[in-house]
Amino acid sequence: MMRFSIAAMLVLLMTGRPEAGETKLVKVFNLGKVNTPGNEEDPSVTPDGTRLFFVRKGKKNLDILQAKRTVSGFGPGSPFLFDRGADVRSPFVHKTKLYFSTNEVPDKKFEDIKNFDLRWQTGTQAALPILGNINTPADEMYPWVTPGGSEMYFSRRTKEGWKLFIARGPMPGPIGQAKEVGFSAGFHRATLSGQSLTMYLQGPLENGRIGIFRSRRAKPGQAWSKPEPVSGLNHPESKLGDMQPALSYDGLRLYFVSDRPGGQGGLDIWYAPTSQLK
Repeated sequence: MMRFSIAAMLVLLMTGRPEAGETKLVKVFNLGKVNTPGNEEDPSVTPDGTRLFFVRKGKKNLDILQAKRTVSGFGPGSPFLFDRGADVRSPFVHKTKLYFSTNEVPDKKFEDIKNFDLRWQTGTQAALPILGNINTPADEMYPWVTPGGSEMYFSRRTKEGWKLFIARGPMPGPIGQAKEVGFSAGFHRATLSGQSLTMYLQGPLENGRIGIFRSRRAKPGQAWSKPEPVSGLNHPESKLGDMQPALSYDGLRLYFVSDRPGGQGGLDIWYAPTSQLK
């Protein structure tokens, strides 16, 4: 019996298989050239996969940066929407439109009541607020439009906390008719697969940490299942946690933000092949 136990331990050491009841962490990759000792947040890859948008603190406020893909991966970020006298966050590209959130106000006399609203722009034109019942006196952030354009998901800060909302998408449009998805407060910041049947989102873990969860549905229009933590992705040694998931357009990679060990410092952007996310 002792001989078998020693052999089993040797196999475990060589293969890295977890013991019974434990979960093996999936292999993730740090976007080294993108990340710095500061915080990088809100990752989002363009549909063609050539650019990564993300957020970093600029001179005074949060700016949106872009990193271009090279043969060796994404290069360092360069300013894209920056020095606006306000924070700009949560970039997302659908078709030719860039969606984002900002707490910019048209006049300084409204400075005391400013909040995050969702806007969109095409090319170099001026950004426009999203109409309908999307923007309110509360904060709205983290837009995500399904590939076909029929649904738009976003997060709103409510009295209970951040909640996930769904609205009619821009195609055929117009955007509007927003309502709660039905998850508890704290489960929000959604990203959907190409078929819009699998959703990744962030939610609360133990000890105040944040983790990445997954929900599914049988077909568009049906209710989403209860979010469950993604086995093997949430790192037990991350202090803040793993958060802000964003799928690539082809669904092969899940980008996310984490302060797990092995990063450049602060919050870094990482990715995991979705084939590993069982």
